[in-house]
Amino acid sequence: MADNIIRQGGTGANRTQFGSHLRAEGRALGDVPNTAPAPVFAARVEYDRARSARTNASELAALAQSKSDVVRLEVAQNPNTSSKTLRDLAGSGDRLLRDVARGNRAYQPETAGERVGLALNRFRRGAQPSRLLAA
Repeated sequence: MADNIIRQGGTGANRTQFGSHLRAEGRALGDVPNTAPAPVFAARVEYDRARSARTNASELAALAQSKSDVVRLEVAQNPNTSSKTLRDLAGSGDRLLRDVARGNRAYQPETAGERVGLALNRFRRGAQPSRLLAA
């Protein structure tokens, strides 16, 4: 009996206690709503591309111009990033982004001062002194 009352749309004289809001949605009680898949945000797509090992250097250079700080950090960590893009990121005003870009193995310092600074950072992080000259 209770199932029939719920299926008919309520318990009032014209059965509008539940039925009115269900009719406005265009479905009956117990129907499964038609749900569309959640949209994928552009920043998430950029993040996945920047993180992927399959992304080439030209795509990473384009992703380095992203508005998202997280995307730029992933570009700075990606081993496929070109040294030119890494130098651009290393010149950023964001300290974390600069350090991550300079820590990438593909980063090629241009000046002797950059080489010394990079060697000191690697030494502080526990790199072997014999490998500092290779930096």
